[in-house]
Amino acid sequence: LRLIATNYALRCDAKYADTDVLAIEQKIRAVGCFQLGDYLPNPFVKGIQPDYLDQPTDDSVPVVNTLSIQNLSLRVEDCRHIMREDFESISPERQLQKGDVLLTVDGGVSIGKPYLFDLTDDFTIDSHVVVLRPEDISPLALVYLLASPLGQKQFRRAESGASGQTTVTEDDIRRFIFPTSILKTIDRVAKDIEKERTRIFDERKKLVEEEAALWCRLGKFSE
Repeated sequence: LRLIATNYALRCDAKYADTDVLAIEQKIRAVGCFQLGDYLPNPFVKGIQPDYLDQPTDDSVPVVNTLSIQNLSLRVEDCRHIMREDFESISPERQLQKGDVLLTVDGGVSIGKPYLFDLTDDFTIDSHVVVLRPEDISPLALVYLLASPLGQKQFRRAESGASGQTTVTEDDIRRFIFPTSILKTIDRVAKDIEKERTRIFDERKKLVEEEAALWCRLGKFSE
C-alpha cells in the first residue's frame, strides 16, 4: 500500500496504513476539513513532574494526572498533592484556569482522555497531561471533538514509542482533521450531550448511594 504525505513529515508506521482510517480520512478531506491546530493558536502547556507529598495537607494543591481524568470527569480523590509553595513557584500557565481543556498525552491506554476543567480551586498538572486553550471554538466543543470516535481513531493512529510508554506529540494533535460542516452544530451538540451526560452521572451516583444503603441494612444482621 502506497502512502502519500499530507504534511512535511510522514511517519513510517503500520498504523498509518490502516485501510479503515485511510478511507475515513479520504472521505473527510473530500468534503472539506479543518485541523485542530487552526483553533489552537497558543503552544500546548505541558506539566512538570512534581515533588509529591506522601499525604495531602490542609494547604496542599492537587495535581491532575492520567488516573484522575476518567470519562470526561475529574476524580479529585485520585489526584496527588504538592506543597503550596511549590505550586506558587510554577509558571502561571501551569496553574489551571476554569475553562481549560486538559488532555492526557502519554502512557499507552491513558492517551487521549480529555476533560473540561470547571473548578475554581487551585490545581496543576503533571508531565503526562497538557493544557489546551482554544480560540474561536468553545472548550466544551473541543473536548467532544477529542473524545469522539473520529478523534480517538486519530489518537490511536498517532501513538508512537515503546509499548506501554507511547505518546502523542503536539504536532500530531494539531493535524487531527474533522469535517468543516460540523462547525455549524458542534457547540449545540456538545451542550446537549453534556447536559444528558450530567443527568446520567447524577442518576448513577444516586443509584450507587442507594445500593450502599442496602448493604448497610444487610450489615445490621451481624450487629
